[in-house]
This record gives sequence, C-alpha cells and structure tokens, in this order.
Amino acid sequence: MRRRLNRLESCLIAARAARREGLGAALARFRRDESGSLLIFGLFCFVIMLLVAGMALDLMRFEERRTLLQNTVDRASLAAADLNQTLEPYDVVVDYFVKAGLPAPAPSDVTIEAGQYNEYRTVDVRTSEMMDTWFMSMVGIDQLNTPAKSVAEERIGQVEISLVLDVSGSMNSNNRLINLKPAAKAFVDQMFDQVEPGKLSMSIVTYSTQVSMGENLARFVNLTDEHTLSTCIEFEAGDFANHVDSLKLKLASTGHVYKRNGNFDPFNTSAPTLLNCPTEDNRDIIAFSGDRDALKAHIDSLTAGGNTSIDIGMKWGAMLLDPSMQPVVDTLVSEGQLPSEFSDRPYAYKTSGMTNANDQSMKVIVVMTDGENTTEYAIKSPYRSGVSPIIRGNNSTSYTPTNRDQYSVYDSTRPANADWYSVKTGTWRAEPWGDMAGDTGDSVPLTWQEIYNRGSINWVADNIIGRAWGTTVRNQWRSSGNTVVSRVSPSSGTPDKNVRTTNICSAAKSKGVIIYAIGFEAPANGQNLLNSCASTGNSMSASGTGISTAFAAIASSINKLRLTQ
Repeated sequence: MRRRLNRLESCLIAARAARREGLGAALARFRRDESGSLLIFGLFCFVIMLLVAGMALDLMRFEERRTLLQNTVDRASLAAADLNQTLEPYDVVVDYFVKAGLPAPAPSDVTIEAGQYNEYRTVDVRTSEMMDTWFMSMVGIDQLNTPAKSVAEERIGQVEISLVLDVSGSMNSNNRLINLKPAAKAFVDQMFDQVEPGKLSMSIVTYSTQVSMGENLARFVNLTDEHTLSTCIEFEAGDFANHVDSLKLKLASTGHVYKRNGNFDPFNTSAPTLLNCPTEDNRDIIAFSGDRDALKAHIDSLTAGGNTSIDIGMKWGAMLLDPSMQPVVDTLVSEGQLPSEFSDRPYAYKTSGMTNANDQSMKVIVVMTDGENTTEYAIKSPYRSGVSPIIRGNNSTSYTPTNRDQYSVYDSTRPANADWYSVKTGTWRAEPWGDMAGDTGDSVPLTWQEIYNRGSINWVADNIIGRAWGTTVRNQWRSSGNTVVSRVSPSSGTPDKNVRTTNICSAAKSKGVIIYAIGFEAPANGQNLLNSCASTGNSMSASGTGISTAFAAIASSINKLRLTQ
C-alpha cells in the first residue's frame, strides 16, 4: 500500500513538474510569437485618425460659420453706413443678421459714429459666435469662438466741384432751361446737405459761344486793352493741348497777356444785340463759392443765347480746380469774399505718396449740354483796335436801319474828291457826312471797337460796307466771311473744337479729376463727345424733367462709399 502511495505521489510530482514546464514553454512561445501585433497598433491608429479627421471637420464647420458671419458683418455694416439709408443703423445691422439666420449682435457690439451735418457715418460691428465641437471635445475643446469685425464708412471729405452748364440759345427750346434750374439747384442742395460746412467749394461756369469770367476774376490776369466792356478770353490752340494749362496770373508775374475777346455781335442783322462774349452779370463765373443760397440764386437768374463751346466751358471748369488758382482764392479770402476754410484751395492733385489731410479731397467737373460744339468767333487783328475808316455824322447810337444814314466810309484808293461814301446820299464825295455844307451833325471818327459796339458784324456789313462796295465785299465782311472774323468750329480750326474738348477732358482726367457728363436731349454727336469726355461710366443722357434724376444720381455717386476694413 505504501509503495502504491509513493508511486502515485511521484506521478503527481512529475505531472506538476511537467505542467509547470509546459506553461512556461507556452508563455515563452507566446512571448516569442509576433503574429497579431499590428492589430493593436491599428486600433491606436484608427482612434488617432478618427480624432484628426473629426478635428478637421470641426475646423471646416468653424471656417464655414466664420465666413458666413464675416460676410454678414461686412454687408450689414456697409448698408448701415449708407448716408441715404433712412432706417436706424443698428436696426439695419440686426435685419441683415436675422435674414442670414444668425443671432443679432448686442447693441454694445455695434458702434455708430455720424457727423453733425450727416456728412459721414461710420459703423463698426464686432461680434462673435460660439460653435459646439463634435470631435475636439474628445481632447477637451468643447467650443470654438468665431469672431468677425468690419468697419464701413461713407464720407464726403474735401470736395471741389466745377458745375459747367450750357446756356446756348437752344436751351430756350422745349423748356430745357426751365427744367435745368430746379435740377441744378437740387444738386447744389444735395451736395451741401451731405458735406460739412467749409469742406465743399463749388464754381459755376455758364458757357455759350464764350465764357465770361467777370471782373472779379479778370483783375487777376493780364488782358489786352482794346476795350474793357467784356471779360472773355480768346484761348490759343495750345491752351487745349493734352495737359492742364493753368491760368497765368498777374500775381505769378508770368508776363503773359491773354487776348480779350471783342465786344461784338456775330449773329444778328438787327437789334437786339446778341454779343459773342456776354456782359450780363448772370453770365459771369461764380468761383469757389461755399454759399448755397448764392449759387442757387445765380442758377435762377440764368438766361440763354448764343452758340455752343463745350471746349471753353471745360477749359474753365478744369482751370478752376487747378492748384495754380490758390493765389486767387487766398486773395478772395483776405478780402472777406470767401471763408477762411477755403485757404489753400484748390488743393494739389492727388499723388500716390501724399499723406496730408486733404488726400481725400475730390475734384469733380459736372458738364451738361443740350447740343454739340458749334462756331466760336473772334475779330481778326486788323479790326480789333485802332481808328476805323467809318465815321458817324451825329450823336445817335440807335441800332436801326434808319440811323445808318449817319455813317460814311473812307476808301484811300479812290480820288481825293470822292474818297468818302455817304450812306445817306448813296454817293462818293470829298467829305464824310457831317462835314459838308447842309449836313446835319458833326462827323465823329470811330474806333473798330466803337463800330462793333454800335452794330453787329452783319449789320455793319449790310448797311455800311455793302452799300459802298457791293455784295461781294459785303459778304466777306459778314461773320460768315473771311475779312473781319475768324472762326473755330467742329470742322475748322487747328485743332477743331471737338479735338480741343477731348484734349482738355483727357488732361483733367490724367490729374485725377472725376468728370460727369449729362447730354440733355443732345444730338448723337454731342452725346458721343460727352461719352469720350466723361470718366468711365459717368456719362448719361436725360430728357425733360429727367434732368433732375441725372443730377441726383451724380450727387449720390460723389459720395464715396468704401469699406475701410
């Protein structure tokens, strides 16, 4: 029995030893076996990839939300800053957010600043939105903040405007002048309503055959002295070259003398007189004014007559924006004619390197015509000054066919006993009417300027010259002839008037001047010329009372709406 027990015990011991040896071997084998190890690594990689992809998805959601928010902020601030916006700026911002499906910003997130005279408005919107994350929360980032900000501003800074208006004879047709006046006055009001006092100056240039600068400006330039009855300049062809030729002032001591346009009527053959250079006060330039009431009163007083010279109107409009006019403005300021805020106007043209406070000033020309360039007249040099061969025989200055009898004309090529032609007697005689026995009155020599003050070019040709020398000579003395008058028209002159207009428009635009043009029931040629003159997109046409809409659109366009951030 004991033997059996010992044997059984030995077997158990051996079994235990074998079992211990097998488990160790199995563990050793498991330890040495590398199959299946990538599964664990793969599980770790999968978790990491899931987290990274999820974070990318969260970031995509964040960027989509941020873009939506930023775009909404930009649009809302831009609309709220519009000076023509009638709603409260904050209400406009809220409306844009609601329509975009976004929570409205708090009032503290919207800062609004406006000028005392509604000349500017700044809307600053700064807001944010918290976005819950889907995957970043696995690493402790539960939300992302989506900030957005925008500052929009509409502001009228320093503004200089030349309002160049056609007052040729055709403006009397179809109620054009009647319709122009309220439109131009509304434009003046709209501009002054939107600009802080002292920051807007406006000049009005009215043009027909010529432009009268008026005595107040004429004193600053040297003019020829044939007469002092009118103040129009006969510009030379080079003055319209493709650059801005500034007005040469006395104050600058240039020594330049401008040719004064003659005081004559190239149009009519009988009274009343229609002068080439108008002498009425309501046709003078209003320069650098900051007085809206004075500007509107001037517009109300306008009358129309004469031909059309868009080139001369544009020439003056450009010169009144040129910095060379600063001495004129400074003098007018010192005399109390202009406010002190206008000192240093017209400002320098903008350049890329300018950093002064007036960088935001705008130089604008608004030109209007109902037609196209026609003929401009000037008296030729031999007939501009000096004693003429025409003598009057009494003191009458009446401009009627009856009183032509007082005139006599001298011809040095005729015999001495018959070198004076008397219109009254219809004969050649030894003395002018008034110097021979039986004549009434006394003969009085006349200068060329006095002759053309008393009668039009055509009246003198028809009633004096033609009666002495016949039809052929008469025709040459008329304004359509070549003896007394020179002409520049759209088809004559070097260069012609259309080229001159295009040149001065190009010169002004090259200096940064913004040109708006309105063709007011203008023919195709006139509208095409305006299209080439205006800055890109700034030419328009109008008819009837639609001229008011055109001026209103220009006033709105001048308001510079810009997103500053």
